This record gives sequence, C-alpha cells and structure tokens, in this order.
Amino acid sequence: MTHPGAARPPAREDDGCGAKDPASAALRTLRLLLFGTIFVPLLIGVTGAYFSYRAIDERAKAALAGAAAAAVENTTKVLDTHMLVAARIVDLLHGLSDAEIRRDEQKLHAEIAAQIAGLPQVAAAWVIGADGHELVSARVYPVNTALDHANRMDFQALQNGTANTFITALRARSLDTGNYQPFFTVSRRRRNPDGRFGGVIVVAVSGNYFASFYNSLLGGAPQDTAIILRADGSILARYSTSMSAGPRPDESLLAAAVAAKKVYGLVESGSPFGLSGMVIAYQRLANYPVYVAIGRTRASILQEWAGSVAMIAVVGTASAIALMLLSLIALRRTQREQAALAQARDATAQRAAIEAQLDRAQKLEAVGLLTAGIAHDFNNLLTMIVGNIELLDAASDGSAERRHRLITSALAACERGSGLTRRLLGFARREPVDPQMVDGAAVIASVSDLPWRSRGDQIALLCRVSSDLWPVFVDPTQMENALLNLALNARDAMDGRGNLIIEACNLSLDRDDAEMNPGVAAGDYVAIKVIDDGRGMAPDVRERALDPFFTTKDGAKGTGLGLAQVHGFVTRFGGYCTIDSAPGKGTTVSLYLPRYQLSADQSEAARLLVSP
Repeated sequence: MTHPGAARPPAREDDGCGAKDPASAALRTLRLLLFGTIFVPLLIGVTGAYFSYRAIDERAKAALAGAAAAAVENTTKVLDTHMLVAARIVDLLHGLSDAEIRRDEQKLHAEIAAQIAGLPQVAAAWVIGADGHELVSARVYPVNTALDHANRMDFQALQNGTANTFITALRARSLDTGNYQPFFTVSRRRRNPDGRFGGVIVVAVSGNYFASFYNSLLGGAPQDTAIILRADGSILARYSTSMSAGPRPDESLLAAAVAAKKVYGLVESGSPFGLSGMVIAYQRLANYPVYVAIGRTRASILQEWAGSVAMIAVVGTASAIALMLLSLIALRRTQREQAALAQARDATAQRAAIEAQLDRAQKLEAVGLLTAGIAHDFNNLLTMIVGNIELLDAASDGSAERRHRLITSALAACERGSGLTRRLLGFARREPVDPQMVDGAAVIASVSDLPWRSRGDQIALLCRVSSDLWPVFVDPTQMENALLNLALNARDAMDGRGNLIIEACNLSLDRDDAEMNPGVAAGDYVAIKVIDDGRGMAPDVRERALDPFFTTKDGAKGTGLGLAQVHGFVTRFGGYCTIDSAPGKGTTVSLYLPRYQLSADQSEAARLLVSP
C-alpha cells in the first residue's frame, strides 16, 4: 500500500503510436452487444406490450359500443311491444267508463290476457282508474279493488305531468313463484272521453326475459355488466353476476354522463393499467328516455392483454436469454484472450527491459573494467609523479619562491587527477564505500553548500522535504556527489538562470507498482526528485542519458560520467532512478533509495555485503 503522502513512480510508457488495441475494441463491442441483448429486447418488449394493450383496450371499447348498440335495439323492440300492448288495451277500453270496466271485468280480463299470451317479454298488464284503484288485470281476476295505487311514482307522474309515458323499476311478487322479483314497467296515460285524466295503463316488462337476453349478450362473464337506466339517472335494471346491490362509482360517472344529455359515449374509471375501475359504453334509445350501458372491468382487459403477450414474452425472453448467454460466453472468452495477450505483452516487455538492463550492465561492466584498469595505471603514474615532486620540493631551498609555487601547483594538479581517478573507480565500482544510516534531509540541506553554482548564476534553490523522511543506508559522500552532479547538470540546462527544486518524500511500492517497473522490488523507498525548468531532453537523449561517457556538452564542459555515476550510486544501494523530461518543459531526475530498517548491530554486516 502506498504511504499517504507518497509520490508514485512513473509507470511504463506505452508505444506512443496512439493505435487502439484491437482486443480492447472487440471487448467494447461485445460489451455493447451484451448491453443490447438486454436493453433492446426489453425496450422492444415494453413498446410492443404497450401497443398491444392499446389495441386490446380499443378493441374492448369497440366491442362494448357494439354490445350497447345491440342492447339498444333489443330494448327498443321490447319497449315498442309494450307500447303496442298498451295501445291495444286503450282501444279495448275506448269509450268505457270505470264503472263499465268493472262491470265487464271478466270479459276484459280475458281479452287483455289474450293480447299478451304470445309475448314472453310481457310479464303482466293492468289498468288503474283515476281514483288509484285497479279496474282490470290480464293476470288476476277479480282484481283487488281495495288496493290503492295513487301513491305510485308512475301514477303521480302521469296524473300531474304532461308526459304520456313513464318507465320505472320495481320489485313485485311473481304470480308464478310467489317470490319478489325485479321488474320495470311501462305506464301510459289513459284519457276519458272528455279529455280529462282517466287513469293509467301499466305493462310490466319480464325481468327473466331481459335477464336471459343480457346474460346471453354478456356471455355469462362475471367481469361484464349491463345497466338500463332512465334519463334522470335512475337505475331500472342491472345484470351481472358480480354486481353488488349498492351504488358503484362507475355508475355515478355514468349517471353524470346521462344527466349531461349525451346520446352515446364511454365512461372510464381507474387507471389504464390498474386492476380497479371499469370501462362503460352507453347509448340512449331513440324514442324513449332510457339509456342502455354495457361495462367491463379493467382487470379483465389486463387479463386478456397478459394472455396475449405471455407467449410472445416467453419466446422473446428465451431468445434474449440465449443471445445474452452467447454474448457472455464470447465476452468472457475475449476477456481471457485479452488477459493472456496482456500477460504475454507484459512478459515480453519485462523480458525486453531485463535484456536491456543486462545489456547495459554488460556494457557498464566492460567500460568499468577498462576504466578501472586505466584509473589504476593512471593512479600509479600520479603516485610516482607526486613522489618525485615531493622529493624535489624537499631538496629545494626556501629562497626559490617561484620554483616552490610551481611545485605546489603541480601537486594540486596531481590531487585533481587523483580525484578524477577516484571518480572513475567509483563508476567502475572498485572504490571502497562506507555505507551507514544517513538522514536524507540533512544531506539535501547541505546541497546549498556544495560548489555547484558559478559566479553570476541566478538560480533559486527550493527544498521540499517531508518532516518524517525515512533514513537510508548509503555512503553519504557518494550521496552528496550524486546530488552535486544533478545540481550541476540542472545549472547547465538552465544556463545559470531558473529554479532548482529538490523534493523528498516517503514511498511504498506494492506488487502492482513493482511489476510496472521491471527490476524494481516492492517495499519502502525514499524518493528524491531534482527538478529544473531548463531546456529539457529529447526522447532519444533521455533514453541514453544514463549511459557512461554520453554527453550533449562539448568536451570542455562534460565527460558523460555525471548521470552514470548517479545511476551507479543508486543501483549499488538497491535503488533505481528515472528521468522525466521533454524539450522546453525541464527535467525531473528521481532517485528511489530503499528505506533503512536494520538495527545498529546489523549495520556492519550490511556494510560488508554492499562493499565490493
């Protein structure tokens, strides 16, 4: 895991060509296909189901309207028959007074009974006098003259109003079964020869006849209902096996539509996809103040819709699942192939990086051997020269001041040559080292005292060091020399003007981070970055910057050993370094040194292990 304030090492660079990976493109395509196999069939299914519901709903409404029209036709015929019966009774009683009717009751009873004998839709017919008492009946003889009908709704409406016909509903005892049954009656005004109100002729509609017709029209479906109502909204008859006796909200909406004097239309309650509510088609009879309505529950429409789409849903779902499984198989296979290709690419890249490191190490080893041999021979020559100069200086007297200065200058030159020899031996890793626990913050703080500035330089130095920086186990002198070399390179890159920033922080590399940088082990490191805003490096220069004797400076300014020494110092103590640079964007050289975690008594053993 990475330390909270840690800087992360740069990842491996890609090939820079910007080309898309075909495997990644295929993987994206398969993912889109998988998404499509789920979303597109779902979208098509939802859209198809919606339009299927619309079609079934419209078909149901059309069927209700057709059924209402059929019910209007039948009801009209029934009422026409009743009105015809009433007209015949009027003809039979024409010119007869109430007393004459009572006198000829038996004869009139037989004649009226003959009028309705072949009409199953007519349940009964009778005549009520102007005083409200029955005069004659087609079903009963003799009539109960004591029974007063003056309070009946139809009697009062025809007596007090101007209408000649009145239709109402009632429950009466059946003459056949003796049980109370629902009826509705058609009543007609009877006039005396002088034109005054002479009573009422009543024809009762057979409830069983209407029930048989409407049950046949509805097909016995409990979710359907038929209603016959007057123009004022009063229910005359209701036919449905599932209808309750009390009023329903649907009927209230129907009554409101009838009260608005609409000839026909639809009444809907509940939400389109809800289980409650009904759809009711209504239509008015042409010659009577009566409406017929046929209704159907929304639940039955939904049930029909569900049945119509169930098979399509099963087939569509099976096809979508099969296509989705195929897409998943192809996706997983492509993912495995891509993972294998990625592993192969990583292995190839790691192998190439290791081979490059091995090649560089072999080159460095060869150059190091050559350099070490030259350095030893050159050091032997310097030893002989220094010894002779010292003998010469000892033999000279103190009066030869000029001669003494020349000898001193020669000794100083020999000392510089000895320093160069030590640098060459350090590069060749033949120089003894003195590793110890080092406080990196203290070494970085001493950079300002190192001789890296030239006279006239205008370079600002800024150090950013974590307060809890971990210690490292290195040779402090070589660490100072490494920072000095980096500072000198930064000074030359900035031409003596600019900003030099040195940052240091703790860094923890996990296994994934280590795999991104071949040759780097996972663990804790101290990251030191030297940043300048100089000219920067081109990619080809950056790739060779760590090679020994490679330099972009002229022969008088550089030997090409500065960055090579830095690289040798870092790798000697188990670390690594990276260079991030681009033309015109400056350069950042990052040193990653392992964290020191050894106890004091282990330091000597670690020193022997690091020593050549």
